[in-house]
Amino acid sequence: MWSRFKRWQLALLAVVLCAAAVGLGVGLVQWRHSTRPYTAADLIACLPPDPATHVFIDVELLRRAGLLDLLAGSKASEEPDYRHFVEQTGFDYRTDLGAIAAAFSHGNVYFALRARYDWKRLSAYATSQGGECRGDICSMPGSRPERRISFYPLKRDVLALAVSPEDRGVLLVGPNQWKTVPVLPPDPVWVSAPAFEFADLKNFPEGTHAFFSPLAQAQQVIFAAGQQGQRLQIRLEATYASPDAAASFAKQLKGTTDLLNRMLAREHMKSNPKDLSGVLTAGTFEQQGDRVVGTWPIERTFVESLASGKGQ
Repeated sequence: MWSRFKRWQLALLAVVLCAAAVGLGVGLVQWRHSTRPYTAADLIACLPPDPATHVFIDVELLRRAGLLDLLAGSKASEEPDYRHFVEQTGFDYRTDLGAIAAAFSHGNVYFALRARYDWKRLSAYATSQGGECRGDICSMPGSRPERRISFYPLKRDVLALAVSPEDRGVLLVGPNQWKTVPVLPPDPVWVSAPAFEFADLKNFPEGTHAFFSPLAQAQQVIFAAGQQGQRLQIRLEATYASPDAAASFAKQLKGTTDLLNRMLAREHMKSNPKDLSGVLTAGTFEQQGDRVVGTWPIERTFVESLASGKGQ
């Protein structure tokens, strides 16, 4: 099942920070009795804080916009293991998942999932797969021998989950992990990543390296995606140690974009909205003190091309 989420990951890695077992137990009692709906900030606050890479996806909004099925592909293409999971648990992300908050680091992944789920069927599935449940915490084998999936019902409509080497790795997911309430972008999809994640770009598309490599010197990096008029838009917010450092980065972004446009013109080519050339050549950048804001409009044809595996 969990391999299905990889389609939505823009950049990923994460973890650290343990909660004391007694403190976590008290917090869980208080958390479960709360009837207030969980906001994005509530979900993120359940996860290990910095230096994790944090991801938030408003799945319900993507579903209403018709983007979820576009990104996920047809039901006919779903893996047999995932279809078996749905049959056994009654949980299908296409209809039951509301939002994903995740933290990534060193191959470990921690989730707080707002969703409709049947705990009895989920726990029964874990034991049927060679796992076990102790109290409200279940663990089961992952996709590799050294990986374990552990989860528990954080609230009636919020599931805590971890993929890590530990049987009870999910204990790192719980209420009030952050000293202060996180201030989050308003966008339905965003990624906040430590700058060191941009020191090695081998897993990024080759055409993006010139844009992303200067982010290794930033203090904070946030990518967000949302609706802007009739189109989608990706927004970058990068904070630097000084206005001079921010100005240098903004200049690099503008220079790289201008160079790409000149290269296309020299080859008598036009940017294609279905591939990265159409996205990267349309970027605009603004320095705001020690911060740089970059925006790239995204046509739906690019998303369709990416989802079909034809995007470059």
